[in-house]
Order: sequence, then C-alpha cells, then structure tokens
Amino acid sequence: MGPEFEAIKTELIRLDAALQNLTEDQIQNAPDEVYGAHLDRLNRLAAAPVSDELVQRLLADVDLGPAIARISRLKRQNGLGLELQFAESMMSAPDPWACLQQFVYYPNYLALARMEYGGAGLHTGDSVIFLGSGPLPLSLICLSRQYGVEGVGIEQDEEHAALSERIIHKLGLGHGIQIIWGNHFALPLKAPCSLIMVGADALPKAEIFAHLAGILEPGQMISYRVYEKGLRRLFDAASSLVLPSKFVEIARIRPEPPVNNTSVFAVRRG
Repeated sequence: MGPEFEAIKTELIRLDAALQNLTEDQIQNAPDEVYGAHLDRLNRLAAAPVSDELVQRLLADVDLGPAIARISRLKRQNGLGLELQFAESMMSAPDPWACLQQFVYYPNYLALARMEYGGAGLHTGDSVIFLGSGPLPLSLICLSRQYGVEGVGIEQDEEHAALSERIIHKLGLGHGIQIIWGNHFALPLKAPCSLIMVGADALPKAEIFAHLAGILEPGQMISYRVYEKGLRRLFDAASSLVLPSKFVEIARIRPEPPVNNTSVFAVRRG
C-alpha cells in the first residue's frame, strides 16, 4: 500500500485505541493532559496535506471503517463541548458580543457567512433556515449581525435549543432569529425562505436530504458544507454525499484561510 498509507493507518488505529473508551461527558468537558495530547495529534493529522488518492484508499479500507466512525464521533462531541462551554460563559458575560469575538472559531464563521451570503445571492431582510443549529448558532448570528439576514435555527436537542435561544436574546437578536426544537421533519415551515442550510452536525445526512427532496418546492435553494482536501475528509459525513436526483448543484465556493470548508449550493429541480 505504501509507507505513507501504512503510517497514517497505524496512527489512526493508535488514536482510536486511546480514545474509544471515553464517555460523552469526558469528551465534552475540558480534556485532561492525556486526552489533550491525543486531540492535538488528531488535529495535526487531519490538517496534513495528502493526495485525494490516498484519502480514497483510507476510506476504502474496511479495517479502518469502525475506527474512522468512532474518531468522527469524538471530533463532533469535542466541538459540541467547546460550543457548550463558550455559550455558558457568554450567558454570564457583561458584554456578550465582546465575549463572542474571543471564540476561537468566530473568524471562521464570519468568513463562512460571507461565502454563503454571496453564494446564495442573499439580501438584507431575506430569511434562511439552519438545520442543526446547535447550542451556539454562530452561522445565524453572523448572517444577522453582518448582513441583516433573518433566520430560523432548528435544533434536535431540547437543552441545546433552549440554550441557543437564550444566547440569541442575550445578543439582542431575538427580533430576527428564532430557534425551534426539532429536526428535519419539522420542515417545511409555513414561512418562505431564500436558503435552507444543512449544518455539519445535522445527521443522518442521507435521510435529511432524501426528506428535503420529497417536501421542498421546485426552485428552493439549499446549502451544505464539505471538506474537499486532506484527511479532514475522513471525518466528514458530507464528504461522500451524493445528492438525490431531485437536486441540481449550482455552485461550490472553495475556502480561503481561516476556513477549511467548501460551501455547496443546490436547487430543487422543477
């Protein structure tokens, strides 16, 4: 298979062995020294520049499948933990906007909002729906703050939905952003929207897009984010996504630093 393939496969198996027994509570809370060191190794590995061919060979390796699935879950849970911790700190901050701007990924979300505002041809006053908005709905916050776009966040975890609603009101954005507790089966909503955004952590992807294909009106635009380069593709549920035939892809906006995600736009055929 080649030395690079074997080296990466060995590293993934070692990381999986070290991390697979962690509970969700351990993952979501501040990592200890051992956990932090493993997570640093994982982040460095994910950022390593490798060929698309090598990524495809790793994805096709049946021995690696379970390990990649477990590591993907860990990355999602760790990201969720960061959002939860920061959301809670914002609730007690005297200046929540100043606090939000200290979040390590805030610049990324500003850049993503710019990509999606331009890619979807949005205008001030337009409305979007974000499926899987999470406890800290940064995409909706940035679109509202920067561009005056209104939005509805749909979050399937009841506690996370309640926390994100408190965050929205703490930031003074309650007039333009609404949070709903639910999942993709909450769609369609009665009010029209310019764009339905499917979040990275909105799962399962195939089921979500199959549902959207069945219930959306012709011409409705959707978007999602995907990793196209490097080993990040291994841990991205959307990297191998094939849209239902009722959708036609209309644009891909490739990232510029600090963003790593490509924004993909598609329209329901009609």
